[in-house]
Amino acid sequence: MKKLIFTLSALLLTAPAWSARTPTNYQYPIDDKYDATVIGTPPEFSAKVPGKTPARVHTIKSLNELPALFWYDDGLQFSTALQDHKAPLVFNIAGTGAAYDSAKMIEMQDLLYHAGFHVINISSPTYLDFQLSASTSHTPGYAPDDARDIYRVMQQAYDMVEDDIEVSAFHITGYSLGAMHAAFIADIDQREKKFNIQRVYMINPPVNLYNSAIILDELADNDIPSINGVPQMGSFLDHIISELAKDYKPEQGMRLDGDFLYHAYKEKMGDNVFSDEHTSAGLVGFSFRLSSSAIVFASDVINHTGYIVPKEKVFKHNESLNYYSRASAMVSFQEYVNDLLIPMLQKKYPGHSRDVFIQQASLQSIESFIASNPNIHVATNRDEIILADGELAYLEKIMKNRITVYPKGGHCGNINYTVNARDMVVFLKGGSAQ
Repeated sequence: MKKLIFTLSALLLTAPAWSARTPTNYQYPIDDKYDATVIGTPPEFSAKVPGKTPARVHTIKSLNELPALFWYDDGLQFSTALQDHKAPLVFNIAGTGAAYDSAKMIEMQDLLYHAGFHVINISSPTYLDFQLSASTSHTPGYAPDDARDIYRVMQQAYDMVEDDIEVSAFHITGYSLGAMHAAFIADIDQREKKFNIQRVYMINPPVNLYNSAIILDELADNDIPSINGVPQMGSFLDHIISELAKDYKPEQGMRLDGDFLYHAYKEKMGDNVFSDEHTSAGLVGFSFRLSSSAIVFASDVINHTGYIVPKEKVFKHNESLNYYSRASAMVSFQEYVNDLLIPMLQKKYPGHSRDVFIQQASLQSIESFIASNPNIHVATNRDEIILADGELAYLEKIMKNRITVYPKGGHCGNINYTVNARDMVVFLKGGSAQ
């Protein structure tokens, strides 16, 4: 197969008119949807940028007073890549558990900057630093509230760089949960008009977060080695860490998240280290479980619920958290929603049922806004793993000609594939759906 190595500038010169049809002759190289999710786009098929990106990291002062356990929190970081001339600005929102500097976020920042945009990368509300420093509830998962938290952070971030740049228009992108958040943020901005967001590009969004979480919970429960039906989360994680640690360089740092797990898989999959039961599907599920376990632990400690950590527990300096981390990893996202999120929401918004909150946290709750806005586009995959039965058809129905469905790529595996990168840039530069 001929290698698809292009610079981003070349892609733009040859970009066709926007098409909402499923692309033909689509040569993304990974056929298995779980492998695609984990491996992403091999370098020889990735969109290339013509130079370095002048990214800078900034810190927003923490909104919250936190327990001593989180002594290391010094605010919420975000990154910028800014042009030296007037240009549109794209706010880029991370997916579940991901930081502003996760692999996918860096890829998107590079692509957008070298396409001529100012870029501000913002972590997901489900990333620990955001949950600690910028969340008003410390219990993420309810999209309307999470989007409002992000919207406030966007304003704070822009205020910090406003004097250094000229902005011609504001756009927003996001992948996975960040794509859902992008839609909710655009809906808020339509009313409050802090930015007058022009274009919204949603990459692999869930339709209903709870439905998607059930799918991912089931991957963690069914595709990780089990004993008597109980997934061995701890031993699975220990195995992965021990294998990656063989090549670990302390000065490089180690962030225990989806990027870490996927890197471990990619580095070791050719060495027959992982048995057949250590599948890419299991890694996808476990990556999500790892993200949700951090959410569970932090929410429990900050809000003193006693769910994992006894309310009276006082942590000593440098005390091991292994016991609580492993206990948190056993909590499914469904349990988190039912036991922590919904009770918090019912206190905050009395009189609403669990089902109402779940519906309000889905794209269906803002369907009229999404369906009627010609400047919103969805990009997803035919083999998307986080959509429940009927949800892709739902997106196609409401988006009509404003959705691109690629034939493969799993969940966000093809973000950086040449065709996908081109399509995103074309849309944000004003390309219209046909």
